[in-house]
Amino acid sequence: MSTNKESFFSLVPDGSPHEVEGEREVMLPGMSLEILATRKIRLQRWNLKGLFDPYWRLYCPVQGKAVVEFQGEETELLPGKLYLIPPRTSFSSNNPEPFSKWYVHFILGRSDLLSVPGVYSQDVDDISSGFVDTLATAKGEPYNWESASLVIHALTKLPNAAWTDQKLDSRVERAMEFLQSNLARKISADDAARSAGVSVRNLNHLFRSQVRMAPMSVLLNYRLDRACHLLRHTDQSIEQVAENCGFPNRYYFSRMLKQHRGISPAAYRKGQLY
Repeated sequence: MSTNKESFFSLVPDGSPHEVEGEREVMLPGMSLEILATRKIRLQRWNLKGLFDPYWRLYCPVQGKAVVEFQGEETELLPGKLYLIPPRTSFSSNNPEPFSKWYVHFILGRSDLLSVPGVYSQDVDDISSGFVDTLATAKGEPYNWESASLVIHALTKLPNAAWTDQKLDSRVERAMEFLQSNLARKISADDAARSAGVSVRNLNHLFRSQVRMAPMSVLLNYRLDRACHLLRHTDQSIEQVAENCGFPNRYYFSRMLKQHRGISPAAYRKGQLY
């Protein structure tokens, strides 16, 4: 396999006491992995209706029977299989009999934008089986390597169809990073355009052609995603969640969540996590 080498003189700024010189042989983009929850549960009832969450799910069935439905197609969750469900996959579930499973909720940061909604299954191989076997004795923070290892191994086995190959314009990426980093602030279209170095008109055109949404619609989705995460995985009050996600008050936040996700903040918080 050939490797492209990029010559460079230094990776540190002028005047630094450090010296770093060489050739860049491989350069991969950064990524993040945040494990939100890892649990083993036995469910008497698991009846979800059009669940829509901003994070990944990994299911490892242990015993019993359950079915998830996505876009009219049913997938039976079977022991001996792993199932990955990317964020923003609207799915339903039911279990005709008691059902036990391990599950992990997690976030991949910017890489989440590249995932394609669906229900992706794979066999439990010797490697993933080893991670599952040790989960029951995992030490937890900051040693929760079994969950992270299981997730990473499962992600490496996803088919290419689970990821989009779309390459975003660098100006769109800069604007999206700006929006994600400033959710609690009052942000205008001018602010987003300024962060990307283009006019509002050009930024709207870039977003609609590449993301199929206007920048302010993307910002609203980011805010709702973050709010859903805080509702499910923290004890912040609804007022605090609204403030931390850039909504002027809890009533406007409630209206936006109901309008765009079909549920109130209180109902979402009480909803099944599984």
